[in-house]
Amino acid sequence: MTETDHDSAEPTTDRGLTWISYGDFGSRFFDDAVTIDRITAAIEGMAGKGIKIGPLQLGPAGLAGFVAEGNVGDPTITRHEGSEVAYDLLVPASLAVVLRLGQEIRIQVGVEIKLVLSARAARPLRIVIDIPRITHRDVKLVVRAEALGAAWQWLLEPMGEVIRREVATRLNAMLSEKDSLRGRIFDIAARINDDPKENLDLNFTWMTYEEFGTAFYQTAITQKRIEDGVADLSGRELTIGPLKAGPKNMAEVNATGNIGTPKVAKRPGDIVVFDVLIPVTLDLTIAMGRQNHYTAEIGIPLVLTARAADYLVIVVDVPAPEVDAIKIDLKAKGLGASMLGVVGNVKREIAEQVAAVVAEEVADQSGRTVDVAERIASA
Repeated sequence: MTETDHDSAEPTTDRGLTWISYGDFGSRFFDDAVTIDRITAAIEGMAGKGIKIGPLQLGPAGLAGFVAEGNVGDPTITRHEGSEVAYDLLVPASLAVVLRLGQEIRIQVGVEIKLVLSARAARPLRIVIDIPRITHRDVKLVVRAEALGAAWQWLLEPMGEVIRREVATRLNAMLSEKDSLRGRIFDIAARINDDPKENLDLNFTWMTYEEFGTAFYQTAITQKRIEDGVADLSGRELTIGPLKAGPKNMAEVNATGNIGTPKVAKRPGDIVVFDVLIPVTLDLTIAMGRQNHYTAEIGIPLVLTARAADYLVIVVDVPAPEVDAIKIDLKAKGLGASMLGVVGNVKREIAEQVAAVVAEEVADQSGRTVDVAERIASA
């Protein structure tokens, strides 16, 4: 199954699961991972930051001037209407302004900065809370200057324009600080790999949520993880029999042995499809008048595919092996065993028995299923 095949396929139900595309998985991951609480935490460092403007000159020949000083308040975040991954950001501030024109007068200025921020996907596998650059047009002022006389009113408009531009410049500087930027970067690859060193590079290469979903699977489902997942099969004991075989079921077959180390190979051109060969060595006894001994070398092929399921679940899907795909090589121990005529029938019986054992083993998907939504919620 190629990337294109999976992404273009209609969701189907199998074993009680509804499959979704990697692209849908990526979009849903953002819906669940990027929450108002997480964004608030990412930008909470802005609150309480001080702002000082001036002293600056106003009017002809700088006859008037002002100085302003205050603090940034607590940002408010709400979901942007019509979007699951865009948010309205309101940053308040309060400034105490001292106006000077021969004498001084004090006024209070309320500031509101309104922006739409978004959660974006960046390579190789990161979530970035992207805040657009603030312009003076994003800054709204509320001036409490009811007591100002006519001589002061003409200063409000030029003073307001200066304050809007200065506030925008200062907030842009705050948001551009490395600590602030890095607080808005979530390195998902590092978290998947339990890597304490996150990728905090501030040069971003953006990708779509659909591309993010594919990259997530490429990062999370690796050959090493598949090898580790099947490694516990190695050394397991396997017992087959007694089986009846041959004409009128006159032969009795018993076998004991062990599973060897599974071999894993990633399919070229596929994102998350792996071929796994499970080797089994059996000591085989066929009793037909007398006991005949064999060594059976068995290869059980499995295909492991990492799939996305509704709502936000990773499933390593493993169909049961087909009997005809199981390879069995019998080596006789002794001349009598090599001449026994029931060997062909015995091979088929062993293949069917092995297929049934493996089918029962892979039927339980619980150990190969990860509820990503649950993990995001508890993170």
